[in-house]
Amino acid sequence: MTGASLQTSTLSEEARRFREQIGDRQAFFETCEGGDAGSPEAPSIWLLGLEPGWSTADEKRENEAGTTALGQSGDYSVERQLDWPFNRSAFKLLAALHGEEPKTYVDFAQRMRPFEKGCTGFFKGNLFPEPCNKIDSWDDEHRLTTGFDTKADYQEWMRKVRFPIIRSWIETCRPKLVICCGLSHLHDFLTATHTDDVPERHSFVINGHAKRMHIAQSGTVPIAVIPHLTGPKGLNSDEAIAHVAEYIRSVLGWAKT
Repeated sequence: MTGASLQTSTLSEEARRFREQIGDRQAFFETCEGGDAGSPEAPSIWLLGLEPGWSTADEKRENEAGTTALGQSGDYSVERQLDWPFNRSAFKLLAALHGEEPKTYVDFAQRMRPFEKGCTGFFKGNLFPEPCNKIDSWDDEHRLTTGFDTKADYQEWMRKVRFPIIRSWIETCRPKLVICCGLSHLHDFLTATHTDDVPERHSFVINGHAKRMHIAQSGTVPIAVIPHLTGPKGLNSDEAIAHVAEYIRSVLGWAKT
């Protein structure tokens, strides 16, 4: 029997709570890292990843300090975020989108406090909220937490249950821009953001490395699907981040600040 076919009565209490939380529209923000989702009158920039990274160092810190991987009930301060390569690159991208140099990311983050509880203008979440050490990770702890035997079953259930909730909150909050990190899940991002058409590919070369991205304005709000913010194929240089930011600003008509 696959995880997708498990009946509720066979689930652990932890898995039942997990599924109830994911299926509750009002609990959506509890399953995200945090920040300000914004409103049509004061729209935010959303950053959506595939899933939260969760290292052994994070696990140790969780056990010692009582923080949590899922949601923002733990410490998600800028100071903590600066420990993570992904968030440092995110700060560089946000700085560049605001007309600053990527290298000013520490000053930008300390001024603007992206994704912190109580911040304004920035929100961070993921398509799939269960944290994993690697994109293909799925072990006994994940099976116990979610009730799904395989990651494919878990992701398919998320597409049916979580994606409509993401779409509904995008419709409600009307982000200024949704930045989607992870080209391998382009179609998942299009579905989750209610973007009808596959956006045109923008190819570019940085330091001899070919990269691509997509910008779409055919959905509820503008989206940019970009490479991951870390890794050999990602936006792993200030030059690549600056190019992506400038291209987004150009396509969306954002004036220089």
